[in-house]
Amino acid sequence: MTLLQLEYVMEIWKCGSINKAAQTLFVSQSGLSSAIRELEEEMGIQIFARNNRGVQLTDDGADFLSQIRPILEQQQKIKRFYTEKNDRDTLRFSVSSQRYPFCAEAFVRFLESAQAPRMELGFKETDMDRVIRDVAAGESEIGIIFLSDQTERFVHRVLEHHRLCFREIMELPSRVFLSKDHPLAQKESLRLEELTEYPYVVFARKKTDSIHFSEESVIFDRMPFAKMIYINDRASFYNIVAHSQGVSIGSGILPKGYYDERIKAVPLADEVPPMRIGWICSKERSLHEKTEEFIRQLKKVLQEESIS
Repeated sequence: MTLLQLEYVMEIWKCGSINKAAQTLFVSQSGLSSAIRELEEEMGIQIFARNNRGVQLTDDGADFLSQIRPILEQQQKIKRFYTEKNDRDTLRFSVSSQRYPFCAEAFVRFLESAQAPRMELGFKETDMDRVIRDVAAGESEIGIIFLSDQTERFVHRVLEHHRLCFREIMELPSRVFLSKDHPLAQKESLRLEELTEYPYVVFARKKTDSIHFSEESVIFDRMPFAKMIYINDRASFYNIVAHSQGVSIGSGILPKGYYDERIKAVPLADEVPPMRIGWICSKERSLHEKTEEFIRQLKKVLQEESIS
């Protein structure tokens, strides 16, 4: 007699049919019938009387069911106890971010500081609209985005619609990303007008997305760039900028080990509004300690890199 056979008996009784029980248990009907026959032979009783309408408990079967019910109930209690214990011991955390290397470094530092026997962690780099939707749906505890004077009003309306709030960490001046071999690479600062003859590298958006969801600190729709290169991930961004004369404009934060060292960031001389880096979260959920730890790591990375 095995616990599995006892579970089979209980399921057949609940379903009133071996065929239906087999479907529920995802086993073959013949395999289920054989298991019950073996149990009946071992116990020396007939548990089920079979007929055209299905099966019914015999008197011996009813007595047998009353004996095994406490055993199966205790089995479920044991399963629940250890499932709940594992849940308590499991560290669960997920963050969505626009494509910033400093967020990846903060996540790695968070991982190194995490103390739990079990962990289910998630780190997603994606578009701003997806970051907002992830946090709104509860798929990520927080999201990392940036605002500027050009985008703030629109993004705040979207956040308010989703019952989210934005918490600023710091302002970062805009810088130009370009290859160290680029014709402009040796200049101490650059003006926007010097960039327009070169390809502008941007993260692609869906046609239905607002330009206010742009990843770049200068909304290219308002600049006369004749050559555009659209990419979808950070690795492609690095490869194209490192191997071409393409340029882009962003935070200028390039943590060592988290970017392509063939790329450099040059200050932008124009009065471009700073990037306000921050995190978004639900207005209706309090922050967990693990979330606060990630934010501490993110602030630390930004402070260290903005000084260096």
